[in-house]
Amino acid sequence: MSVNTVSPQKKMGDGKRVLAFLKPYKKWVIADSIVIAISQVFSALIPTLALGWLVDTILPGENSQWLWGLMWLLIFAGLMDLIMMVIDEYFCHQTAKTVTNWQKLRLFNHLQVLPYSFYHNNSSGELLARVSDDPDTLHNFLAWEGSTFMASVQGVFIYSLVLLWIHPYLMITSVVLGVIFYWTSNYVGKRTRAASADARTEASRYLERLRESVTGIHLSRVMGVSDSEVQSVVAIRDTFVKHSIRELKARMQSVVVIASYNGFALGLVYFISTLLIWNQGLTSGQMLTAGGLVTIAANEMQRLLRNWLSVRRTGPALDRSDILLSHQPSEAETQEGVKGGRASGEIGLNDVTFAYPGKEETVLSGVSFQILAGEKVALVGPSGSGKSTIVDLLFRLYDTKNGAIEVDGRNIAEWDTAWLRSQMAIVTQDVQLRSGSLADNLRIGKPDATDEELLKALHDSGLDDLIETLPEGLNTKVGERGSLLSGGQKQRLSLARAILKDSPILILDEASSALDPITETKINEAVLRSGRKQTILIISHRLSTVLSADKIIVLENGRIVEMGSHADLLHNHDGVYSRLFGREAGIGEKTFTVEG
Repeated sequence: MSVNTVSPQKKMGDGKRVLAFLKPYKKWVIADSIVIAISQVFSALIPTLALGWLVDTILPGENSQWLWGLMWLLIFAGLMDLIMMVIDEYFCHQTAKTVTNWQKLRLFNHLQVLPYSFYHNNSSGELLARVSDDPDTLHNFLAWEGSTFMASVQGVFIYSLVLLWIHPYLMITSVVLGVIFYWTSNYVGKRTRAASADARTEASRYLERLRESVTGIHLSRVMGVSDSEVQSVVAIRDTFVKHSIRELKARMQSVVVIASYNGFALGLVYFISTLLIWNQGLTSGQMLTAGGLVTIAANEMQRLLRNWLSVRRTGPALDRSDILLSHQPSEAETQEGVKGGRASGEIGLNDVTFAYPGKEETVLSGVSFQILAGEKVALVGPSGSGKSTIVDLLFRLYDTKNGAIEVDGRNIAEWDTAWLRSQMAIVTQDVQLRSGSLADNLRIGKPDATDEELLKALHDSGLDDLIETLPEGLNTKVGERGSLLSGGQKQRLSLARAILKDSPILILDEASSALDPITETKINEAVLRSGRKQTILIISHRLSTVLSADKIIVLENGRIVEMGSHADLLHNHDGVYSRLFGREAGIGEKTFTVEG
């Protein structure tokens, strides 16, 4: 499913939305517009008016002093234009960076509070494009074309006033032609906008496929499908190129319309100027000045229309951002709740029923159990029985459909979510590591931890040997997603991180799946030592890890079917736990016999 399934409310036009981004920085925009107006006077207006002065006054009178004065005036105008240009560049880029960084932060913050189910329905490549590439489209317009757009608008206005001063007919001709060409280019621009939207969609698909290919390089090589990987990327790239060519063709049609304005405008103005000269309504110098102004105004109009097309191409990127922001945030992530001290660690599920959003199948049905503070409890059962779902609900990644989950006797919906999660540490089968150092990954749970605390946590998790062999010790890089570590090392590092956090509730979700039995025994002993004041919830397919649990809860098809100690559950020979344990023991014995 794509994020495009949610439609934003009725939106403003592309131009108004760009202006809305600039509204908080209107002081910068006003200052820049003043700078641009001054630049317009020195760069175009003074030299053009000087031409008429030269033809009508200086040349007929052969006044050398006025000629020298004109030369120094043009030199001064050029220097002032250069100064204004530098100031304008600074204002534009500063504003563009500020606006874009704010938009990126706004989108990223919104991603942090969206429901967890949102991430199951949208690809990471698509979301990266929304948060990074789309705001960059706005930045490119504001930084490189925003200034010229503003200069074009001001230029057309200023030069039209001067044409009005020279003769009203010239101004009317220029304005009428400008309006006609604006309407025409705007009509063609709709096609450009649509083509740009399709091209951006394909660009997101291409980015996502590249990400999958790079991160999955190990799988593609061991499966021997590197060639097909290249072919699939090439196919998506070809589709992207086709849409880009469609966008280019639409832009070229717009360029043809825009470029024709200059010739039409200049031809008509010279024609009208000649008629006025014949009727003694204009001087030759005024005609040259008018022609020069119309040429400049035509160029400004062309730039204005081109920049307007850029605004239209920015529209699809703004649409995608609006669609992302239109998704309602999760109440668990946005609403403040009760904040307590250190939790005692009591956990209770009362008649909990749950189905994943958008699905009818019930994952949990009427699940109820109690875990006392400091108790070590195991959740076991076949795959798909709902064990990990209980953990997701405990962390409020989802909310229950019916029933309630309590921590320390209070419904977790009443607790502040940030506080609730700070009271729990988790070690999962799918270890999440960042591409920093060992110390960086350990301090995620406890940013102020000392090196001594880090080393102790590594010792408790069985990573002493690893630290001794690393020349950089705690500063050793782990690689992207922990790629420089083995599966067992990553899992033990994740366990060390959880031990370091020292939370009142520790959850081990298939935490020993990548460990050998001997290492697993050592880790269990370390957890018991470090967790004597912790409530420990163990979720595992490997039943050997739950033998020492105070209580074992057996799930099947989303329901609790058995509960008790290991010894008690084994006595029920027809029970699910006895069947699972017997199957695991049989597999282990068979493996031992074969290897022996």
